[in-house]
Amino acid sequence: MDRLMDVGHVAETLPDLSEALEDPRLRQFGLVGGVGLVAVGALLSLAPASGQWLFWSYAVAATLVFIGVPLLCLGLAAPDPEPGSLFHLGIELTATQRRAVALGSLCITVTPIVIAVGTPLGLPTLVLAIAAATAVVGSVLVLTGFVAWTSAAIAEPSRH
Repeated sequence: MDRLMDVGHVAETLPDLSEALEDPRLRQFGLVGGVGLVAVGALLSLAPASGQWLFWSYAVAATLVFIGVPLLCLGLAAPDPEPGSLFHLGIELTATQRRAVALGSLCITVTPIVIAVGTPLGLPTLVLAIAAATAVVGSVLVLTGFVAWTSAAIAEPSRH
């Protein structure tokens, strides 16, 4: 059997999620990519459009924002680079908090995909309910990671 078709070999070569979330380069990628996608989505939603282009303009803008915001959250959750770096923000989440933010970001990213795939199947109420639940769960997970870090940062005594 070809090594690419061998499930065991492919599973061994996949990167570890914890290792990927510990990479400080994720901060730059997430912040620049997330802000860029949200900015393009916002500008696209402000662009004048009419007729059939109005729907597609808003659909693409919403999709860009729904992908940009989780990417921005992943960038904020990434390990802080060295203090002299442009991307040093002082946000240092634990590994568990990073996993919560990553899982929440995945849930939020899946939401427009659920709507795009499920709506043509003729189940709009069920699709919207699943998409809404996925977005809420994802938002709660992202907020849980950042609120846990914030409460820990507030609880520790300040150092002068």
